[in-house]
Amino acid sequence: MRQHVLIVIVVCTLSGGMNILLAQNINTSPSVEPIDVKGIEHLVHIRNGKILFLNVWATWCQPCVEEFPDLVKLYNDYQNAGVDIAAISVDYPDEVDSKILPFLASQHVPFKVYVANIKKDEDLINELNPSWSGAVPATFIFDANGKQRAFMFGQKTLKAFKSEIDSVLNSR
Repeated sequence: MRQHVLIVIVVCTLSGGMNILLAQNINTSPSVEPIDVKGIEHLVHIRNGKILFLNVWATWCQPCVEEFPDLVKLYNDYQNAGVDIAAISVDYPDEVDSKILPFLASQHVPFKVYVANIKKDEDLINELNPSWSGAVPATFIFDANGKQRAFMFGQKTLKAFKSEIDSVLNSR
């Protein structure tokens, strides 16, 4: 179930007393889109001047679940610093409504989340980093040119994530 918030802004001018009503419907619930190898390639390489922090996770992975609140904190800390935060779930695509969306809603996830729609695990692995075993959680940081600058596997701390992001930001 998607939740929507209606934001209404009323602006009054002092001189004429004219009221302007502006209403905007904003979707406040998370969404998940399927992503294939071509989509990942596009996500990684079309950076528009921003670096990409990409976390691969699953709802069945306890370390993934435990580090997810830190991903939300990263988004809040870096959203205006030239960093895109995104995540790819390796749950089954048919589990979006039953598992992924409820988890994301409970975490108040503000960033883009995808579900891997790739038939062979090796294709996902080879697209992100051929030396990756495929174990989750795994995090990849790409610079503004789409070059991988960091690869972290296993559960990491907020401090570790920030250190890697800052390193890439400072090397610009």
